[in-house]
Amino acid sequence: MKINFTIFIFTLIVMTNLVTKKVSSTVPAGGMMMYEVSTRPWMYNLSITYNTPINTLLDIPFEEFENIKSMGFDMIWMMGVWELGEYGLNYDQTNEPLLQHYEQVLPGFTQADIIGSPYAVTNYSVNPQVGLEQDLVELRKKLNAIGLLLMLDFVPNHTAVDAEWTTTEMDYFIRAPQGTPTPYNNNTYLPNGIAYGSAGWGGSWFDTAQLNYWNPDCVKARIQQLLTVASFADAIRCDMAYLLLNSLFGSNWATQLQSWGYEQPAQEFWTVAIEIVKQEYPDIIFLAEVYHPYEENLQEVGFDYTYDKMLHDIINGGDMNAVRAWISGHSKQFTTHSAHFISNHDEPRGANFFGSWWRSNAASLITYTLPGLRFFWWGDFQGYSNQLDVHLRREESEPAIPDTMAFYQTLTSIVSDPVFKNGEFTYLNCTNDQESWNLVAYKWTYQNERRLCVLNFSDQQGTGNIILDDAEPINGNDTIPVTDLLSNTTYYRSSEQMRTTGLYVIINSWYGQIFKY
Repeated sequence: MKINFTIFIFTLIVMTNLVTKKVSSTVPAGGMMMYEVSTRPWMYNLSITYNTPINTLLDIPFEEFENIKSMGFDMIWMMGVWELGEYGLNYDQTNEPLLQHYEQVLPGFTQADIIGSPYAVTNYSVNPQVGLEQDLVELRKKLNAIGLLLMLDFVPNHTAVDAEWTTTEMDYFIRAPQGTPTPYNNNTYLPNGIAYGSAGWGGSWFDTAQLNYWNPDCVKARIQQLLTVASFADAIRCDMAYLLLNSLFGSNWATQLQSWGYEQPAQEFWTVAIEIVKQEYPDIIFLAEVYHPYEENLQEVGFDYTYDKMLHDIINGGDMNAVRAWISGHSKQFTTHSAHFISNHDEPRGANFFGSWWRSNAASLITYTLPGLRFFWWGDFQGYSNQLDVHLRREESEPAIPDTMAFYQTLTSIVSDPVFKNGEFTYLNCTNDQESWNLVAYKWTYQNERRLCVLNFSDQQGTGNIILDDAEPINGNDTIPVTDLLSNTTYYRSSEQMRTTGLYVIINSWYGQIFKY
């Protein structure tokens, strides 16, 4: 079955009156702040907090969203609002390795706690467990009215096993090579020969079915579903987006694709899909879940933001030379279009991953003062260690850490300032001191505002000089105030010395200073 993908794309472009040009990104020059919640667990938690049933999106007390906005956030990602099937839920409730994992992360869990993976989507209609389509439409209007954008999920690589297409449109899926004897290998294929979803490594995802992005009919149908998501959202987070890149997709599924006569498309799916969506919704924001080394590939095909998990892992490694090299070794373009996080629903909690709540806080000083999407996860602010498994409605209870709550209240007030969202980022060197090996420094400038960030992710004090060529006298007075916004301490320093020999800093272990000057 030979498919002429180029003719299909040409027809699709003509039909939608597109012009062939790269769609430019509309994201701010400095960065945005996004807060992720797992929607059904959040609603369950709020039901307990408010001692009242919260059964729909519109039941969520709106003050919760207003509190998020008041911390400076631009966007909320409500993860997991789409319709799921019985197959995935049954799998999640009966698979023995999963049940053992639940017992580890939530001792004494009950079956009612297992709510099903939000990444085994049957259809892009609203999950009845969170309400109706109109509830989602109305919530978005209310969020937009207070200046919050709404991000929703798109799961491109696969559908749920019991999605309608698995029986009505089998050619939309990767299938066992023609002539493969039955029964098919149940580690790779469903009984009907459709492959389970997979990343090409780490085994199959047995609650999902693998889509075939070299089939132009599948591509056309998926773009329509992506347009459906876009009609409800201001931003779209695309799960495991890099798996659709032609080179990787072809490598993962070469045997099956060749057997059925599929040829590599002339264009990347994302290049075509993002352009089509942005023609109809010009301001929509695309975020890609992606892992090294494919981040820049996805920026090139049109994603506004791409995960930067490498920075996350490099910081945790504790080698400040590597941290500085990663930041200074990439272009502003790359960093500005990267999403930086301490944790998210796929990752361990920050306090767990970095080893303690104070190390996690220190990591956040670097993570959230860089350009790009500042990506926070529900529970970060409380300093939690216990994982919220994606299949469950709750995690093991633990007390919040007051110091971490106060820390994030201060940090979010700092990085929500326009200088961090609209300003110019400049990497700086620490000089004149052998004890600056553990420091990373950079500045932000916007209009008349300036910020200097000097940060220390190590167990030793760091010192050094940082030259600030834009330090200026105030009203002819060479001595100017330099205020550390984290401690609210003001120092008075010579602007001439700051321009020439530099500002001398002393940074305690696992901490930093963010100066206004």
